[in-house]
Amino acid sequence: MADNRITDKDFETGERHVVSLKFRITLFFIMFFMAIIGVFIITSVLQVSAVTRFVCTRLALPLVNQMTDLIDGDAFEALSKSLDPLDPYYRETQRKMLEIKTRGNCLYLYTMAPVNADIARYIIDGSAPPEDERNFSPIGTEEAISDEAFIRVMRTNTIQWGSINRTEEFGDLMTVYAPILNSSGELVGIIGCDLEADAIVEWIQTQVLWQLGVVAVFVILGLGVYLSLIKNLNSLIKRINVPVETRR
Repeated sequence: MADNRITDKDFETGERHVVSLKFRITLFFIMFFMAIIGVFIITSVLQVSAVTRFVCTRLALPLVNQMTDLIDGDAFEALSKSLDPLDPYYRETQRKMLEIKTRGNCLYLYTMAPVNADIARYIIDGSAPPEDERNFSPIGTEEAISDEAFIRVMRTNTIQWGSINRTEEFGDLMTVYAPILNSSGELVGIIGCDLEADAIVEWIQTQVLWQLGVVAVFVILGLGVYLSLIKNLNSLIKRINVPVETRR
């Protein structure tokens, strides 16, 4: 006849199983919370970047389209070769660009002509009046090409927008570029429209904080469930230990 008596070894084995279960539950909740926090951080960063770029692009496109209608590709090409600041086309176009920039409330609105793969020069700058030495770039001023979106316009002849760049002077900036084509369809210049993204980023970050609050609530609820399970397991371990201690 089989011996159905429970031995100390049986209790010890059962206790080890309960402790192992407790460890697995603890590990599961730790990994679960880390996964939630990790997903939230990643999605928040992507959301801030994507929404900011979307909003800035929507704000810049009307200005870029007005500039495309304003700029005569052939006249611009001739000006980019002569670099004559007394050219009537230069003066008139610069004045109209400044009006568009002021109405559109962008930070900078300008045109550039590629010199080579690494250098471009300002042609008509509508960012500020010519007497504003701080914000106005005279015709022919050269600058290194560093924005990948600028290079993409040169390659594709299509409107492109760059990533959000953090600057010490202006905060978060984003630029939308558009090609300037001559009558033969060749790219002779590029329109640039810089927008300040600080206000947009700040608004999105506020929304992210609200989402963080929701995540925190779920984490607290999960922690409550975890503590309840651990409490039940501890009670089970105590009940398992009672027979062993009684027999000793």
